[in-house]
Parts: sequence; structure tokens; C-alpha cells
Amino acid sequence: MKVYLSGGMKSGWQDSMPNIEGVNYFDPRFDSPQYDSAIDFVKEDIDAVKDSDLIFCYIEETNPSGLGAAWECAVAKENNIPIITVWEKDYIDPFFACNSLYLYNSFEEGKKRLQKHTERVAVK
Repeated sequence: MKVYLSGGMKSGWQDSMPNIEGVNYFDPRFDSPQYDSAIDFVKEDIDAVKDSDLIFCYIEETNPSGLGAAWECAVAKENNIPIITVWEKDYIDPFFACNSLYLYNSFEEGKKRLQKHTERVAVK
């Protein structure tokens, strides 16, 4: 199962994702062409989202906008890819509230849901 990690790219939250058997994470910090043109970066990220089985989106309280995550999740929704969102801000964005399969305000709870979701999918 390919899980795309959507969200802020500065705090390093991606490094604390659980090691789940059969799950391969796509981490845009390393798996996208960061130093190529912005157009190449966006094109490859869109392709990576479309090739994913699940999006794990983490919007930290300190994330200034979540704009990049919003377009990644919009592409996922358009392609019927489920989204697990962790939203730490004081308000809940209606886009994420309406389009996330699961919505949490705790990173740890979101990671637990990811584990349960992957186990459930593996059984099918």
C-alpha cells in the first residue's frame, strides 16, 4: 500500500510515522524533485498522489496555510483516494471536514487510525 504524506515539510513529522508492514510512504521532502522547477515538482506530486492508495494529511497548528495539502487532497478526492486528516488548528476547515474519511485533532490518534485502516484493507 502506498501512503502519500501530505502536510508541512519543515518540522519533520514524517520521520515519526509508524513502520507498518506492506506500507510504503511517499514523502515529498525526499521523493519529489525539490530542486527542479516548481512545475516539475507540482506535476510529479500530482502523479504521486494519483498513484497512492491513501493520503495521510497532517496540518500542524503552526502550518501557515495548508494550501499545498489542500490541493494534494483535492487531487486525491477527485481520484477516489481515501484521506486520513489530522487537523491541529483551533478551527476545522470545511474542505477537510467534508473530504476526509477520518478526521482527528491528535497526531497519535491519526497514526493509530492509519494502522487500523491498513490492517483492515490488508484483510480484504
